[in-house]
Amino acid sequence: MPLALPRGVGRDRSNPPPDSDLQVLTTVSRVRAWTLTGLATIALATTLIHRQVLAALAVTVTTSLGISDVKYGWLSSGLAGAFLIGSLPGARFVQRIGPQVGLALTVAVTSIVIGMHAVVASFAALMWLRIGMGFGAATSMPSATQTVHRVLPFKDRARGIGLLYLGSSLGSAICAPLAIMLESRVGWRGTFFWVAIIGVIWIPIWMVAAFTGQSAAKYDAYNIGHPALPTERLSIVQLARIPGVMRGGLLVAAAAPITLVMLIWAAKYLVAEHGVPQRHLGQYLFLPALFFGLGSLIFGELRARSTKTRASARPPRALVAQAMLLCSIFALVPFMVGPGACIAVSSVAMLGAGGLYSLATSDMLAHTPRQSVPSTTGITTFVQSLIYISASPIIGKCVEHFGNYDWVMICSGLWVLPFTIIWLIDATIR
Repeated sequence: MPLALPRGVGRDRSNPPPDSDLQVLTTVSRVRAWTLTGLATIALATTLIHRQVLAALAVTVTTSLGISDVKYGWLSSGLAGAFLIGSLPGARFVQRIGPQVGLALTVAVTSIVIGMHAVVASFAALMWLRIGMGFGAATSMPSATQTVHRVLPFKDRARGIGLLYLGSSLGSAICAPLAIMLESRVGWRGTFFWVAIIGVIWIPIWMVAAFTGQSAAKYDAYNIGHPALPTERLSIVQLARIPGVMRGGLLVAAAAPITLVMLIWAAKYLVAEHGVPQRHLGQYLFLPALFFGLGSLIFGELRARSTKTRASARPPRALVAQAMLLCSIFALVPFMVGPGACIAVSSVAMLGAGGLYSLATSDMLAHTPRQSVPSTTGITTFVQSLIYISASPIIGKCVEHFGNYDWVMICSGLWVLPFTIIWLIDATIR
């Protein structure tokens, strides 16, 4: 009969399970663990700024280069397509080189690519750079989640995952005001150059934190293969057979259209539907991204409070149902009056979307062996990219056909219902 365990102790002191708190806490101190988690969060914020700056300057850049709405949709699909193709191989690559090197590489690559945006002169060149950005950013989330999974004990991982998504949303929230401010001073080409500097500043800080000191040495040894850990990794097919892993992709697919509209198309929506000037977009665009992060943090905290050990990590059905209802509010956006009301309702929906992302990831990782964490995260990236690739050109077509974003908003809000309902039924049965 299993005995109650004190905090931070595995079931077997002599040979603890691979994912036990004992192995985590004897490898990295708590301060060190949260320091690395915080820096990983900043890294995700940085890569999101690199990816989103084009969306913040969409009207200016597309007008300057003569790019239509449909072509702009294809730019989004190009990035998402590279993200899709690179997600699973990138995750396997991170498993081999470790999250320290993986995170440094992804920030370096995205910094170089976004800097090259400053000299782009045509749609074709911009498309190639967006594809490069997609491949470069594909390893960001696998590296960050592997960091969280390896340095935080099980009861803190949902909090860590929520913090990572908060970093992503803060990157998006900061991006629009920052990009618009820089564009007013140095032009849109200069803006791409200066946001690249953010990554250049982060890299040496990460190198010092992750690669120096006795704790870093222990972490590095643990990362490349702790003696007590199994070295074999599960394939994607094997992961797909684990109950709860592929199921999490349903929640990502449910929320992805809402995040696509608000993170990629929101600037063009506000200009086209409400006539908001470019210089005022920042005060609207930061709120939905911020609420996405708050949703991931809040629902991650609620999830952490309900699961102290892996044995108690049951599917968060009540939390998923609450997040689903928040997301569905997005269908009401076309019935609101004025840009402020529309952004307020959209922000509530993004609160639910952040919750679904956080709950999906934490629930999937609860079923995942330590060595296969990046591949599991790659599955969520794969699903999101698939939605972005297929939906972004459709959004462009709908806007050109109807002359507004009404049906885009309504369909995105209703889209969340069938996927989350299927997840709830499957989680209840299992």
